[in-house]
Amino acid sequence: MMNLDGTDLRILAELVENSKQSYVEIGRKLGLHPNVIAYRINRLEDAHIIREYTTLVDFSKLGLSEQVIVAANFPANSSREELLKQICEIPETVNVVSSLGTPEGLVFIVARNKEDVNAVLGKLRNMNLDIDFASSVIRTYDEGRLGTYLRAMAGSDER
Repeated sequence: MMNLDGTDLRILAELVENSKQSYVEIGRKLGLHPNVIAYRINRLEDAHIIREYTTLVDFSKLGLSEQVIVAANFPANSSREELLKQICEIPETVNVVSSLGTPEGLVFIVARNKEDVNAVLGKLRNMNLDIDFASSVIRTYDEGRLGTYLRAMAGSDER
């Protein structure tokens, strides 16, 4: 495990909030030379702390107005890993969380309409999953939260 200092955490916070920022922009915000930013980001990538850069998409603007979280339990006589792999192969599945409690899995699906949601639920049932509940998502509140937490960690690191 790589030891991170406050500077690394602040750089991560900046990237989490906007991964398209240049090294110059990040350096200006943090009072560091762009070469320092580049060096540290390369170290974070080499250590696989930064795994990839991605794009956040507004599903509703793509016509995917149905966003549903499904809680399910797995059949006792099945391979958890195999089931999770099958769930991930369903195109409407955008996020899968495996847990040790009940429910054993949380599946986030997006779809154009309720009929498409029902089709996905049918696929999950065909895998013999015991669906605990399926609930429509109104809004998620994760945007910016990780950056805020990383900055708080960086602040406590300096004390």
